[in-house]
Amino acid sequence: MQVARYEIIRKIAQGGMAELFLARAKGPGGFEKTLALKRILPQFAADPAFVAMFLSEARLASRLHHSNIVQIIDLGRDAGGYYLVMEYIDGPNLRALGRCASKRGVALSPELCAWIIAEACEGLAFAHEMCAPATRKPLGLIHRDVSLDNILVSREGMVKVVDFGIAKAADQVHRTQTGVVKGKLPYMAPEQLRGKVLDHRVDVYALGAAFYELLTGHKPFEAKTDASMARAILFEPFIPVLKRRPGLPGEVQRILDRALARDREQRYPDCRAFQAELEAFIRSRGKPMGSAQLARFVARVMSTPPKAPAPAPEAPVRAGRVEARASGAEPTEPVATPELR
Repeated sequence: MQVARYEIIRKIAQGGMAELFLARAKGPGGFEKTLALKRILPQFAADPAFVAMFLSEARLASRLHHSNIVQIIDLGRDAGGYYLVMEYIDGPNLRALGRCASKRGVALSPELCAWIIAEACEGLAFAHEMCAPATRKPLGLIHRDVSLDNILVSREGMVKVVDFGIAKAADQVHRTQTGVVKGKLPYMAPEQLRGKVLDHRVDVYALGAAFYELLTGHKPFEAKTDASMARAILFEPFIPVLKRRPGLPGEVQRILDRALARDREQRYPDCRAFQAELEAFIRSRGKPMGSAQLARFVARVMSTPPKAPAPAPEAPVRAGRVEARASGAEPTEPVATPELR
């Protein structure tokens, strides 16, 4: 399958609005580059609202050149509709990483969790501080959909924030409808649920929820329905992280208390402040932490587990009886001889 000049290798994933493919671009002299190609699902390709959101993501993300943000390479249109070409990250998102670690009975250390979230903070802080090239005025960019699914880790130990599909900027052409709340409910800050004017602290809250879930494998609130989850976020304290994972340093609880503060005035004022606290925690532990440690962890939990050796085949009943008689002894256990029918 070919999309413009890109050869489609296989489908990687499919979401509610778009599908993602592993693709390859070829050029002269044996040039070849592996990429990720995202395109709107056929049933939405003619929907102006979906197309506007898709193009909005392309415009916003194309301005964000940072090592902790997935890079946009190309935007195009063919007979099948619009497509977006991005750098391909060979590695899992944080949800997949946590699940693989859990299956292997391996826990992410609090220091490694803190380093991953600090790197995501770095990428989001860059986005938050981005200015329009012509005017040098802040874009006012807010991601609004930070979650374990939208933070990727590469096998080389890089952390990348992805999917600015519903991000909001001050100069954004596509506007969110009044009263429409967008994002993933368990990561939404109280002010987001209440439909208030948002600022960068909504991404701080979502990163705090991602930090909590990465540490424990659970969301900060216990709820079985969307309504009960929204009620818990608005009115209940989150479950203490030490209850979910006893033995964590007390500093982790203090950091989470501030990141997940219901009142945003009590929260970290921005991702830089959150990042600084996470990095101070890592330094206080006296353990080296960085891309090398993350790369080793990814390799450890994402590698194919060795197959268990197949059990040795049982000797046929008749063969066992013959062998025993040849040695001059009867088997110590009675041997059943199958009846011939």
